[in-house]
Amino acid sequence: MHLIETHNLSYAYRDSVRALDNVNFVAPRNTRIAVIGPNGAGKSTLFKHLNGIVLPQSGRVLVRGEPITKKNLKEVRKFVGVVFQNPDDQIFAPTVEQDVAFGPTNLGLDEKTVMHRVDEALGLLGIEYLRHRAPHHLSGGEKKRVAIAGVLAMEPEVLVMDEPTAGLDPRGRDDLVRFVNSLSSQYGMTVIFSTHELDLITAVADYIYVMDQGRILAQGTVPEIFEQEEMLRKIRLDVPVIPKLCRSLRRRGAEIPMAYTYEEAEAGLSTALALRVRP
Repeated sequence: MHLIETHNLSYAYRDSVRALDNVNFVAPRNTRIAVIGPNGAGKSTLFKHLNGIVLPQSGRVLVRGEPITKKNLKEVRKFVGVVFQNPDDQIFAPTVEQDVAFGPTNLGLDEKTVMHRVDEALGLLGIEYLRHRAPHHLSGGEKKRVAIAGVLAMEPEVLVMDEPTAGLDPRGRDDLVRFVNSLSSQYGMTVIFSTHELDLITAVADYIYVMDQGRILAQGTVPEIFEQEEMLRKIRLDVPVIPKLCRSLRRRGAEIPMAYTYEEAEAGLSTALALRVRP
């Protein structure tokens, strides 16, 4: 049984735009899943279905094998936490501490447990120093961390993040990559995220879904997806720099292994160069 599954999920907005069209999506335990596609592909609408923000018009969404209904929304939202693209959409309390405490407080937890969860979430994001600050005085990157901390304080098993790197500087993006990887490696959490920054995916995803016009066009591992250059080009996406460079060098006769991360490329190129200069 997978943590989350959608079966033939379809949804259309009032203007008859079909945002999702028979989407079949699976999120196993302890995986990092990237959902990519151009603007309007249906990524955000899919994410809103995963914890019942939007309920299906057709098809089903299963969480731990049970369909999401109005009756089990509270339990579903304990299990699946969603971080929106714009943190201002979910930060509203007078202080950061109060905002992060809001979710666990509404779970009916006692004050000691709530504060323990707040401390843990702030520490995990490295933002203890913001505890007593007013959210509207924070930078965009700080707000994003506060929004993530608020969801983590609920202790979900699945974290869904819509464009988490939007508006972050390079250091913020690197920090986010390390954070996502730690959730998987240290806490066994499943992380589902969307991004337009495809170069990040090779360092942070185990599996990729490609969406366009409300449909899933392709799914597979990082190598399986980024080998499909023509398919990606048709929907106005590109291949990340490192595999593109490796593929280009191999076409020119360079004897280097295919690589998808910086570390893989560095190791492969170092070995190839060492062999060339060896007497």
